[in-house]
Amino acid sequence: MIQLDATDYAILEILKEDGRCSYSDIAEQVHLSRVAVRERINTMKENGIILGFTIVIDAKAYQKKAGVFMDIEVEPRKLDAVALKLMELPEIAIVSQHTGITGLHVHAYIDSSDKLSAFLEENIYSIDGVKNVHVQLLIHQYKTNSYLARYQE
Repeated sequence: MIQLDATDYAILEILKEDGRCSYSDIAEQVHLSRVAVRERINTMKENGIILGFTIVIDAKAYQKKAGVFMDIEVEPRKLDAVALKLMELPEIAIVSQHTGITGLHVHAYIDSSDKLSAFLEENIYSIDGVKNVHVQLLIHQYKTNSYLARYQE
């Protein structure tokens, strides 16, 4: 991985606030040329620092009114297969492996809390390798760092 300097971090901070910010606007803020900013951003993309540019959409815009967090206990040999199956579900936003009991931490957004039981029955409990599921409904989300959402080794 490349070594970032203070200017690179300043560029990342600007992009965290507005991923659509122009090279010219960034250049003005970090006191570089537009071309130098473009080169730094391209270098960070090529080296896996910047993984992509996206928008963050409120799940309610898609009529997904219930956020669900699940800790799913999985048979160790089936962990990857279960994770891949979960990743196929459009309601699932995050699938992460965690320490402790062999398992996955999952964030999903579903139509409503009334449909939670059916969602679990149809989509989670039926996956081969799932041993146990601990479910919590999201009541209020105070902060989301979507710009740090992906962890890669």
